[in-house]
Amino acid sequence: MKTKIVLDAHFDMLLDVLALRRRGEHAVLERRFLPGFRSAGINAVVCSVFILDELVPEGALRNALDQISALYADLEESASFRLCRSVRECRAAADDGRVALFLSLEGAEPLGRDILLLRVFYELGVRLLGLAWSRRNYVCDGVSFEAEAPASSQGSLTDFGRELVAEACRLGMVIDVSHLNDAGFREVAHIVKVPFIASHSNCRALSSSPRNLADWQLESLAAAGGVTGMNAYGPFAAEERSARTPEALLAHLDYVVRRYGVEHAGLGLDLCACLLAINAGYIGEGNTDLFKDHADAGERFIKAVRERYKEDEADAILGENFLRIFEIVMGG
Repeated sequence: MKTKIVLDAHFDMLLDVLALRRRGEHAVLERRFLPGFRSAGINAVVCSVFILDELVPEGALRNALDQISALYADLEESASFRLCRSVRECRAAADDGRVALFLSLEGAEPLGRDILLLRVFYELGVRLLGLAWSRRNYVCDGVSFEAEAPASSQGSLTDFGRELVAEACRLGMVIDVSHLNDAGFREVAHIVKVPFIASHSNCRALSSSPRNLADWQLESLAAAGGVTGMNAYGPFAAEERSARTPEALLAHLDYVVRRYGVEHAGLGLDLCACLLAINAGYIGEGNTDLFKDHADAGERFIKAVRERYKEDEADAILGENFLRIFEIVMGG
């Protein structure tokens, strides 16, 4: 019997790994993160390389490489983890009792406008490419967090962006449209001929944040064979603070499953309240996640998914849907 894969498609933990190792800590993955993953039953995680605003543009490349270097160093001390470049490696890691890690760029800022750098990151193990965070770069415009985005941030992909998407697809990298604005999303849906993902986006019909996906986007994503990962950041689950509960997130999941099919839903919990960067006041509002950590999410949300859906449907939502796309795009 093969090991069940439970995959969180978006976790900003590399900033912590880098910061803590710079403070002299070792085996950060093993000591800081493994207990929560084990408690939740999570055995596969997409680690995003996120660049703080203050480092853009000049420091983006250096910081991205620093984050990946810190991960490689920590993997030498954290035997319970394995960096994976394919679904085959992911399943082998899970069968061996280890947590499989995939690498993703959350925004193309580290590339600047140099297409050759994409191959460098690919060789370092990056297999997913988030085109944007919620700001403008040389590739595209990110979606605004505000209800009314300025007209200057409503453009589609740039010429460089189209070149980058084509090269990423040629290499076998999964395109991620979370944080991409609507015009850019529409163009990706038109030009990408393989399934793509929204790693951590909910349904705009249920919570009107522009960071969530409108019905036409969810329909386009499903038509392409893609998956959206349910995001546990409170404002994306419900507009009213009092309504930001695990049940609200389950409503987003049910919406996707009912309207577009169980094969197009996954987990992208985006649990970043633990980040040193946030706790230091650099980004975000602090702890507005629905769950305090992965252990809490496992106890309250992942458990609820298994109780709410049939076994094969729950397995699809909790991991197999994203792995299907990874296998198609990455190969092997």
